[in-house]
Amino acid sequence: MKSYLVSSEKRFVVIALVVAIAAFGGIVLFAGQGNVRHVNIFFPEEIKQTLEFRNIDGKTVVVGTIGNSGTNPDLISRTEFAYILTVKNADTKPHLFYVDPIGVKTKLLEPGQEDTIIIQSKKEVVYQYYDIAETKQLLGTIQIKRVGLTE
Repeated sequence: MKSYLVSSEKRFVVIALVVAIAAFGGIVLFAGQGNVRHVNIFFPEEIKQTLEFRNIDGKTVVVGTIGNSGTNPDLISRTEFAYILTVKNADTKPHLFYVDPIGVKTKLLEPGQEDTIIIQSKKEVVYQYYDIAETKQLLGTIQIKRVGLTE
């Protein structure tokens, strides 16, 4: 009689494991189709960087603070990515960050203010960026590069 009970218990455990694995697989499939989360579970294709306007030795410059470094740095992004650039004014006079030739610009930044711009391109390009608050002063370039397999 005891061997019959052991056999029933083993059968019950095996059936319970199969049902549990099937239920887990169903939950994974359901959640994987986006039916649970209210936001995209994939990383967005974007690059975020920050620059600050500063006055160094009487010259207006931008300094890379997040995602880049140096004075008037060459900024680099990827094709198809949203390039999100936050520009802060750490100087004592107003500045306006302008990207030529696409005309993307920040608002006029008073001391202590910041603004964010977004640049996106499907092809490789090089833009120049300026401070145009008083005169059009060239500061550097933004390069959009293709990364990956060539066509």
